[in-house]
Amino acid sequence: MRRILWCIISLCLILLSLALLLRFRDDADPLPAPLENVVSHVEGLLSLSPEHAVDEFKQDEEEEVQKEDGEEEDAKEADVYEANPRYTIEQDPEQGEVLRSEIQKGDTAGKILGDWMDANDLAELLAAAKPVYALTKVRFGQPFAVVRDPQTKAFRCFKYEINQEKYLIVEKKDDRFVARLEEIDYQTSLAVIKGEIKSTLSGAVTEQGENVALAIALANVFASEINFISDLREGDAFEVLVEKRFRHDAFEGYGRVLGAKFTNQNKQHTAYLFHNERGRETYYNAEGDNLHRELLKAPLSFLRVTSRYSMARRHPVFGNTRPHQGIDYGAPTGTPIMAVGDGVITNIGRAGGYGKQVIIRHDNGLESLYGHMSRFAKSMKNGKRVRQGQTIGYVGATGTATGPHLDFRIRKQGQFVNPDKLIIPRDQALEKRRMADYKLVVHAVDAYLTGKDTASYDPDTWFKDED
Repeated sequence: MRRILWCIISLCLILLSLALLLRFRDDADPLPAPLENVVSHVEGLLSLSPEHAVDEFKQDEEEEVQKEDGEEEDAKEADVYEANPRYTIEQDPEQGEVLRSEIQKGDTAGKILGDWMDANDLAELLAAAKPVYALTKVRFGQPFAVVRDPQTKAFRCFKYEINQEKYLIVEKKDDRFVARLEEIDYQTSLAVIKGEIKSTLSGAVTEQGENVALAIALANVFASEINFISDLREGDAFEVLVEKRFRHDAFEGYGRVLGAKFTNQNKQHTAYLFHNERGRETYYNAEGDNLHRELLKAPLSFLRVTSRYSMARRHPVFGNTRPHQGIDYGAPTGTPIMAVGDGVITNIGRAGGYGKQVIIRHDNGLESLYGHMSRFAKSMKNGKRVRQGQTIGYVGATGTATGPHLDFRIRKQGQFVNPDKLIIPRDQALEKRRMADYKLVVHAVDAYLTGKDTASYDPDTWFKDED
């Protein structure tokens, strides 16, 4: 039966093809009535009239022409430098001839700049840059530009983007090189994003058309309030007021989270950005309580709990029942592990069944332990002071483990305690004398979250009323 059906379909397509060829001849006579009926019937089945076929063909041609025109325009915007195709070249009336590229594998500052100057000038440029930013630290993928005089082709300056915030400029002035740092100029706008948790925070954020980086930023704001691995529930909701940064009309990432609300298990958490007594930007809740605590709720961001704190857990390897005085977080090998608080590394190395382990001593008799790491972060060693949120190592399965995970534990005064039940006091609350200024910020954030036009936002004057 299937073979017969294919034969019928093939015959219809052959008849249609012949009919279309005949119909589109310049000297085409009317088709015989029986053949015309067959063609019309097949066209009806396929929902494709000859006229529509011609229209689609013309439309495709027009789209192809438009695409080619667009590609030509793009080419005009960024011409390839023929002498070295790794560069694009453009003529800037203010700067001069600008050649742009990115740091590639195997590149060094000397290798790059050696194409544009002699050895003496290169040595002087590197020496001038060193006190400001050592060019031995150039990183793969970072953009840079060489600027030359459009007539003489003489070197004018070198620009290197250090990170998303600043770039290095080394200029040649009066036969000497001068280096400085400048902030990258962004166009900043304000956005309100709202969402509901169905499974994960990252999924809820991306569902709103946003980048997972916003989920990370939001989790960082409430990191001492909510454990985003174990506390989230379906139906939890969030709303966030965040800066979006643009450069040359292209989205370049998020700026500050100015305010946020997160409803977790029917409890609403609020956060508003304000300056603490030392002038540092800090998050407070609506009542002025500091959101920062000595320890974070978890050392990872959005993964899963595979084993909780228990005094009688069946061991996954040995099969017997024994205490498990920590929390296991399942995660892919290589996932970064954060220090849950400021402290000093008191032990780093192999620890039997715990594999590669780091122990950090915090204030108030607290210690945090991180086991089964695949490797330690660069420069981690005994006696090193680490900051809250700093990467100290990476998830692995060293020691006695059935798969990659982090065994996270807390000791208080030398005794293991359940991290989920540990109550950590907040940092200093906002002073009463500053509450009036703070309330102005709270009201401003709430107004945006409830519909105020974000076009009125000016990042340079956000905290002006505080003064």
